[in-house]
Amino acid sequence: MSRENVEIVRRGYRAWNAGETDEIVEALSPKVEWRGHSQLPEPGPVHGREAVGGWIQRLTEAWSELSAEPVEFVDSGDSVVVLVRMAGRGRGSGVEVHGGLDVHVWTLDGGRVTRFRMYQGDDAADRVALSQLERNVLRLCVADDLPDAEVAARLDAAEGDVVQIRARAMRKLDELGEDSSRA
Repeated sequence: MSRENVEIVRRGYRAWNAGETDEIVEALSPKVEWRGHSQLPEPGPVHGREAVGGWIQRLTEAWSELSAEPVEFVDSGDSVVVLVRMAGRGRGSGVEVHGGLDVHVWTLDGGRVTRFRMYQGDDAADRVALSQLERNVLRLCVADDLPDAEVAARLDAAEGDVVQIRARAMRKLDELGEDSSRA
């Protein structure tokens, strides 16, 4: 079931980026719990498919462009942990915004999203106690999309160490999905 969950979440990001948010709402359980990160005007929690549909509509109306680029998926059983780069342009201001690396946790049951949680990158890193080195490796490898060899050179580390540090950091982030499944 977990591979199927990852594919459902992938389809959700494709729909979001195509402006087809109704597809996301259709994938939600009628009793879904949805939480944005704490810096959003309406962080939630929002309960129920219709209420989440309204939340998504209000969010997207504030932006003339809003994209969510998933850069890494972690299969966590009933949950899928996704590292995401957000970017947008304010509808009224025209200001372009590029976020750092956020973490989204999707929990599914029977092919339906039952819980969704957004974490800003630092909040997620703090919750799972990522070291500064692990944060730097993730930022360079995932957010900045640099190859392991370049990350190793920038951090004065061996390339094999960068691979191990990245894997360790991803295992720690997987704990967010495990916590979400138990909640």
